[in-house]
Amino acid sequence: MPRASDLNGWTLISLRPRHRHGAVRRAAAAQGARVLAISPFELLALDAGAALQAALHCPIRIASSPAAVAFAAAQADLHGDWLAIGTATAKALRHSGAASVQTAEPQNADGLLALPELSDCRGKTIGLITAPDGRGELERVLPERGAQLHIAHVYRRQVLALPEGAHRSLRGLGPDSAVLVSSRAAFAEFWRQLDAAERDKISQTLCIASSVRLLDYLQTLGLQKLRLAAGTQPASMLAALREAIAANECEG
Repeated sequence: MPRASDLNGWTLISLRPRHRHGAVRRAAAAQGARVLAISPFELLALDAGAALQAALHCPIRIASSPAAVAFAAAQADLHGDWLAIGTATAKALRHSGAASVQTAEPQNADGLLALPELSDCRGKTIGLITAPDGRGELERVLPERGAQLHIAHVYRRQVLALPEGAHRSLRGLGPDSAVLVSSRAAFAEFWRQLDAAERDKISQTLCIASSVRLLDYLQTLGLQKLRLAAGTQPASMLAALREAIAANECEG
């Protein structure tokens, strides 16, 4: 068992989209861990057209992810003030020309929905830059709170078949392994493609979830070795893993 202050020798399973594991790799390498990158999706651009313009002209604008910012910025100027899920999204917005960006803790949809600006949305017009089946909680809750929501889908997720090498790696996982879960859609597609033996292996592997909602979802699948992170950022998820190690939650 490694010291709680590092992750030397650990394998971290990243389920981020194809070509988007870089931040996880850098954070893991800094703490001595290696990353097993398994992408259930790749991201493809969608021409949002008039929907994007409508969202950008709203007085309150929300970007759901760095990918949403990148795909939107390829189609339009992202000026003005924004709300962002997480510091990485905020950084991408500033790089793309945003005047100001506000984030929240925890760095997920729940944190953003707890902001005073979004607690009572009656009479407010809000633009959301995202993907289909992305931050579904925002799309559901904001109209319930009275918002007139303009949604611009600027990219979509294309399902990828897990390569045989990924299946072999999963079957050979050792005890010092963890799955980083920051997307229900990604984990659901990953889980769907596993056979019974692989599901049993993952059920015995520690899973770090970026929100309470994700934690609850993983429990419905029968996963028991779970830990809640403060958000989707790699640093937050690795901090939760270190806490689990310190609490001996990875044993047995």
